[in-house]
Amino acid sequence: MQIDSLKTIVFIDDECIFCNYWGNFILKNDQSNSILISPANSSFFKEIQNKYTLLPDPKETIILFHNNDIFEKSNAVIKIARLMKNWHSIIIIGYIIPKIIRDFLYDIIAKNRKSLMTDSCVIDELKKRDKYIL
Repeated sequence: MQIDSLKTIVFIDDECIFCNYWGNFILKNDQSNSILISPANSSFFKEIQNKYTLLPDPKETIILFHNNDIFEKSNAVIKIARLMKNWHSIIIIGYIIPKIIRDFLYDIIAKNRKSLMTDSCVIDELKKRDKYIL
């Protein structure tokens, strides 16, 4: 499958329990049924890296590829919530907060994410989902 044929992929750090938890959350709550999750070491991410320069490190931030655009950090979180087409779309009000502040808060959470969760079964659960692509 070519990356151009895919509309929406969220790239996550597949070794991070926190990231995998949110990957599961997205897939469970995605009313649009259009969002795919892919690990940072996937062939899809490698294809994106070849196509786009200056991509952030998916081990450091969530990356959303949507309609040939790249979103990261707080912009990715808000856009994903909007794309899910359910009550989580309310997060769109986050756009009223300046990006520098949103990203600062995102960075604090990202820096501490590995100590926030310890239940590794979420990783196995995510990898069994149909919308988890390698």
